[in-house]
Amino acid sequence: MALAPLPDGPSGLTVAPEPCPQLLLSPRSDNPVPCSNLGAPENPLRQLLVPEEAWEFEVTAFYRGRQVFQQTISRPGVLRLVGPEVGDKTLPGWPITLPDPGVSLTDRGVMGYVRRVLHCLGGGLALWRAGQQLWAQRLGHSHTYWAVGEELLPDSGHGPDGEVPKDKEGSVFDLGPFVADLITFIEGSGRSPRYTLWFCVGESWPQDQPWIKRLVMVKVVPTCLRALLDMARLGGASSLENTVDLHISNSQPLSLTSDQYKAYLQDLVEDMDFQVTGEA
Repeated sequence: MALAPLPDGPSGLTVAPEPCPQLLLSPRSDNPVPCSNLGAPENPLRQLLVPEEAWEFEVTAFYRGRQVFQQTISRPGVLRLVGPEVGDKTLPGWPITLPDPGVSLTDRGVMGYVRRVLHCLGGGLALWRAGQQLWAQRLGHSHTYWAVGEELLPDSGHGPDGEVPKDKEGSVFDLGPFVADLITFIEGSGRSPRYTLWFCVGESWPQDQPWIKRLVMVKVVPTCLRALLDMARLGGASSLENTVDLHISNSQPLSLTSDQYKAYLQDLVEDMDFQVTGEA
């Protein structure tokens, strides 16, 4: 209520306009949430598909099963795993230098073999994101095999998922199946999806053998995918709010109910299906 003088007479009574609160439903959710405008609510998980947003990667290297390096990188474009020797600085991408084995190993024979593998990395092992997929390419002579496994250890019970190609890029991860498996996991009818990339550099994949016997193993974790799975585990069938940080360049912590989270994941899957159809 506001008292204001009328233009042509004594003071009168006018009612100040008050905006009517708007309620919008989250996608596929029956829980109304206040919204400041009439537009459809933005799915915060769509940031995972924005090319300009840099995913955060946790890179860990092992020499003969011993952890010798770990670094978290959040940069757009190409990441290149390289040896300690100075490589071709004209190549694109952000170099991630693996340490000399003399810092952590004592066996001179093993040191020599590891140094040879690192030297043959040459221009490096390149990894980058394009759309909903992660791609890899080797720029040196060291053959590299890869597999998606558990975060704590690679799955050496079967062969690798593939070999990183040298003359062209090769897909090593697709976000679409991961999100679909995550929805199934939330519904209680599937196992937790895998998101950790393991690379065996310079040797064959350790099938039916202890992976700690391999000279150089590298683990790459997209931390945004770890955060998505952690959110699913925290939420379960509960309606309590849980907070998750996507760990990408422009993300903010999210507070979502389990139903809202599942709805956003389903919406994201539809976005990815549309992209694939459009590109075809």
